[in-house]
This record gives sequence, C-alpha cells and structure tokens, in this order.
Amino acid sequence: MYAVSRQDELGVLRIVLEEQYERHTTQLALLARQASQLPGADPAAAAALTAASRRALGDIARALHYLEQDGYGSCERCARDIPIEQLAHRPSTRFCTACRPPRGG
Repeated sequence: MYAVSRQDELGVLRIVLEEQYERHTTQLALLARQASQLPGADPAAAAALTAASRRALGDIARALHYLEQDGYGSCERCARDIPIEQLAHRPSTRFCTACRPPRGG
C-alpha cells in the first residue's frame, strides 16, 4: 500500500502554486499589452482583472516563501496541520477551519 506523506503533499502543492504563479504573471503581461493595444477596451474590467491577478500573485508568493522556510501549512493559532485541500483552495490561509476568524468582524 502506498502512503503519501504530508511533505509529499506539500511538494505537489508547491508545483501547483508555481504553475499558478506563472499563469497569473502571464495574465498580467497580457492585460498590460491589451490595454495599450485596445484603446476602446473596458478599463474597469481590465483594472479588476489586474487587481485580482496581483492579489493572487501576492498570496501565492507568500505561500511559496513559507514553503521555503518550512513554516507553511500549520495553523497560526493551534499549530495543527491545515488540510492540503484547504491550502490548495486558498494558499494564503493561515488558520485551520476550527480557528479561522469570522469574516467581516
């Protein structure tokens, strides 16, 4: 029987995050090029897409940094491992589901 370790899962997540980083970097370059080539383009839509890509890049860069420092994937409050699925969905998460602060408050 094959058992996957937490380190193996984090290694796979690192690959996924690196691919996402590249994709968002490419998207930002394409948005910048389109904005200069299409004067009639919707500036609000382009600005929203640019902002979303920049936020995603920041989240991914932070996650990759913490992966390098071996401090990624543990809840900041209880120190338990955050499930890989939760990390994959939201790389910037710092808390497990039980410790996550309520939104908007």
